[in-house]
Amino acid sequence: MLVRLLWLFIGRLLGRRTSKTEELEETSEPLLPTSTKTIDYQQLHTILRGQFPKANIFLSDSVSTLCSYDDIALFLAQDDTNRMEYKAESLDCDDFSFRLMGQFSFYPWSALAIGIVWTDAHALNCFVAEDEIVYFIEPQTGTIFTELAPWQGSYVKLVVL
Repeated sequence: MLVRLLWLFIGRLLGRRTSKTEELEETSEPLLPTSTKTIDYQQLHTILRGQFPKANIFLSDSVSTLCSYDDIALFLAQDDTNRMEYKAESLDCDDFSFRLMGQFSFYPWSALAIGIVWTDAHALNCFVAEDEIVYFIEPQTGTIFTELAPWQGSYVKLVVL
């Protein structure tokens, strides 16, 4: 699976499809999440509150499945949200984050602890991994990270999972 992820990532990074990535996409089975570690509403809320003390936090499910970092990275390598063309005020950060959230809104991906985050300057996505670390996803690039860059804002205002 790591080799498959690497080939897909290289193809996306270069902004073009290679024969290897096309072959993998055509012959691979549907991508399904591998994590089975669940977390209840209160535990998830406690993790998010610890990470984002100033945020309004809305959780829509009483039980969620924590994410495998590798599953999310592979999903992002196959997703094309980051290939959309940015257009100020009509296809900007909030639209990218909603689109990526929609891509994850199919079962069994919809059971995962993944959502949308609004900062004081930007909208992006986040997920809670199996080790209970909260990661951000920049939907305009498909990158995963744990700390906001200065241009992304100084604090999280809203989390919706």
